[in-house]
Amino acid sequence: MASRIDLEDCLTWEEDLPRPQWDLLASYVEQLPDEQRREAWYGLVQQWVARLAESLGPQYDQYVTRTITLLSPPTSPAPPRLVELAQACRSSLEYLLPGIADFHDHSSLIVILDDEETYYRYLSAFYPEGEHGASAGVCIREGHPHIAIRNYRTTSIGRTLAHELTHASLTHLELPQWIEEGLAQMFEHEVGGADDFALTSRDAAKHKAYWGQHGLDDFWRGDGFNRSGRVQTLSYQLADVLMRILLEDHKPRWFGLSKGKQRELMAFLREARVEDCGEEAARTHLGFGLGDRASKFLGPGQWDVSI
Repeated sequence: MASRIDLEDCLTWEEDLPRPQWDLLASYVEQLPDEQRREAWYGLVQQWVARLAESLGPQYDQYVTRTITLLSPPTSPAPPRLVELAQACRSSLEYLLPGIADFHDHSSLIVILDDEETYYRYLSAFYPEGEHGASAGVCIREGHPHIAIRNYRTTSIGRTLAHELTHASLTHLELPQWIEEGLAQMFEHEVGGADDFALTSRDAAKHKAYWGQHGLDDFWRGDGFNRSGRVQTLSYQLADVLMRILLEDHKPRWFGLSKGKQRELMAFLREARVEDCGEEAARTHLGFGLGDRASKFLGPGQWDVSI
């Protein structure tokens, strides 16, 4: 059981915060019988969260259910509301992306950091030195996947939570970044309870001008999402637009009774790979190349994936 493994023997410290050695812990857990491993991981995560709460300060509290573990400062929105929203997001993602969104019956760990300085101090162990785009929340895949969010207004936290839970539900796949970010952007607006996505004709003109000059290589390969400034904003917007086009083209037909098109899209999502930006999976399961769908928004141009 989890109580037989002491997390303290497997901790390192960076920026005065505990960082578990997950590979070492995994070797311990793998020695347990199969039926005990899930509880062992759950117990280890609870030990880590308790230790992290001590290190961040006495104002941090834990809120635990079987599906959500939340570490939150008193200045954050009401924890019961956040836990309820997180549970609703998990259920909605599993329903709307059948066979794709998968939390593997694990509890989702959400860490809300009290201010910007603490937030970036927490993230420093997971990112190499250098310039990175700003963020309000991150799904951290290293070690034990979890979500870190910078504390701010209730409505914004809800949208960020929906966005990052989408990433968490897709960690078992190897999706190109444009697909993941497109899905996450959509659910940020829709599952997060704020379906306010809209691009004006002026916004569309900016996309056509920028991508027409620079091409889509940075977008397809994900580089644009990790840069600060204009290209990051345009990349997130374009990902959202393209995933909306794909989902609209492949939604269930005949009052939801005919789901063949939806199954094609789910097969594309299961098999899309980073190496070719999803091009082969698109041609196999959707019957067209990615540049074809980009042209539906950007108009005629050289939008094909360069492999």
